[in-house]
Amino acid sequence: MSTFNAQILTPNGSLFEGEVSGVKLPGTQGSFEVKANHAPIVSTLEKGTVLVRKSDGDATYAISGGFVEVNNNKLTLLAESVEEA
Repeated sequence: MSTFNAQILTPNGSLFEGEVSGVKLPGTQGSFEVKANHAPIVSTLEKGTVLVRKSDGDATYAISGGFVEVNNNKLTLLAESVEEA
């Protein structure tokens, strides 16, 4: 299974960083999932749940909205507040 690096950041620091197989996100134009080798993208996010697919199981995070950037097999999510759901 192909993986890529994902990082979830808040103004207080990094909440998650690691290799993942997919990340499902609440985009402002509808939810979408990023997988390995995804095309470069920058998108706004609305309040909702982020699902992170890791090799040891899925993790979910509640976000207040924010932004996500995917480039060169790396995902960076920026949110004002993030909580493990």
